[in-house]
Amino acid sequence: MGDIRSIAIYEAQTQGVDVNIVLATIEAETNFTNKTGDQGRSLGPGQVQPRWHNDDFVWAANRFRLNWPSTLQEQTNLVLSNDQFAVAVAVRVIGKTWRASKQNFREFSLIYVGKKIPDSDYLRRLKIYQKYAGGGAGGSWTPSASAPSGAIGGLGGGGQSANLINDITLPSTNYGIVANSQKAGNVLYGRRYRVLISNGKSTALDVSDLRCVFDIKKTLTPQPNFSTVTIYNLNTETENQVINEGDTVIVEAGYEGEQYGLIFRGDVIQAIRGKEDGVDYKLILNSVDGDRFFNNGMVNISVAKGQTARSQIGIVTSQAKVPTQQGTISNYLQPAALTRGKVFFGLGKDYLRQIAQSNAATFYLEDGKVNIITAQDYPPNEIVDLAPESGLIGTPMQTDFGVSFKCLLNPRLKINSLVRIDNSQIQAQTFQFGQIQRGLDAAGIYRIIGIRQNGDTRGDAWYTECDTVSQAGGVIPSLMPSGGANIWR
Repeated sequence: MGDIRSIAIYEAQTQGVDVNIVLATIEAETNFTNKTGDQGRSLGPGQVQPRWHNDDFVWAANRFRLNWPSTLQEQTNLVLSNDQFAVAVAVRVIGKTWRASKQNFREFSLIYVGKKIPDSDYLRRLKIYQKYAGGGAGGSWTPSASAPSGAIGGLGGGGQSANLINDITLPSTNYGIVANSQKAGNVLYGRRYRVLISNGKSTALDVSDLRCVFDIKKTLTPQPNFSTVTIYNLNTETENQVINEGDTVIVEAGYEGEQYGLIFRGDVIQAIRGKEDGVDYKLILNSVDGDRFFNNGMVNISVAKGQTARSQIGIVTSQAKVPTQQGTISNYLQPAALTRGKVFFGLGKDYLRQIAQSNAATFYLEDGKVNIITAQDYPPNEIVDLAPESGLIGTPMQTDFGVSFKCLLNPRLKINSLVRIDNSQIQAQTFQFGQIQRGLDAAGIYRIIGIRQNGDTRGDAWYTECDTVSQAGGVIPSLMPSGGANIWR
């Protein structure tokens, strides 16, 4: 129950939907469980039917890089096995219905449930909604005088009232492969990319037609990832709107076909006007992945005894003033539970770092998601085989603990993902006097602990550079958790 509830809160904030109506609807439909209904035709905690809302399921599948099956049985299996996917669809459908009803609970119920909704069922749902929104919200079958508040900003948070950036309204960014990307797109040597600047209210400016240069750096450390995106020759009005309203930067890049996806999403922390020469003007956006959670994610809550490390992570990420989503959480965390109650007061990142250190793990953020992993946690996705035929550039170099390499830009390469490189292609390190000599990994498999993506949509740069450690080796000391032992030995 707690997991789906937390995911629902996060999704409501992310999609800009009133949290009250989301929680009330999911509780009324399934009491925060993920199951089927209506003889198997209604799926997930929102009891959404694919035949009426297929576009919403496809949207979520693209976002989470999944394939939306064609048969009901396969669709049911996917929804029941992926709570994040199921809740995202439910929140999207609830949000559409809530807007269509003009935030009137009576009209919402007639649309979402159906015009034949029994009075007893309506009153049950109304009581649940009043529990979240307040005693008078939607309390009669006549339209309420004022719509309940609570619609939280879209991609990056913020209030409800603001002008559209350049009058362009776009759907949420596609986290996966764009449909028919083999046939259309911004192509330069087969490249495909999309650069969006969101104002935090589900409205974004697509600047992909202009020259964009990006430099993105991510590491396996408990600190935000950083990016610099430079946009050339915006007109003055649009540039001012971006500076004043630009809230979130989203960069998708790769090549036509399957090698395409999200490589960065972060909060804009600084906008700098510049002039490169007498002709070209540029706007530099410095952004940080997870900046709001790191610097404003305060927690102030007390919990009863019996909480495990995993449940504490869920509490910190969902109950912080600026909540965040969970990514990969290790299955090797200690099962020991708190023997007494505990008070959380302070920045959530500090508690997550403490939990990681006490479990010989490391804590990091990627694309706004909290990840806590140990040396035993191998990523579930495929091992990318890198060779000159598959994008490897130049000669990989052996380092103290692994290998560093450069390849054509590849969004499949992420922090903690595995790559395989034929050791015969790797140049051995020149050892210094007194240095411990370490061999290459016997199987040629290496884990990424640092990654840099840089590209120029009108230039030559379109590369991914990675620092790795052997799958059975050590980790660079500067990347170890502060005060902790080497978790990778």
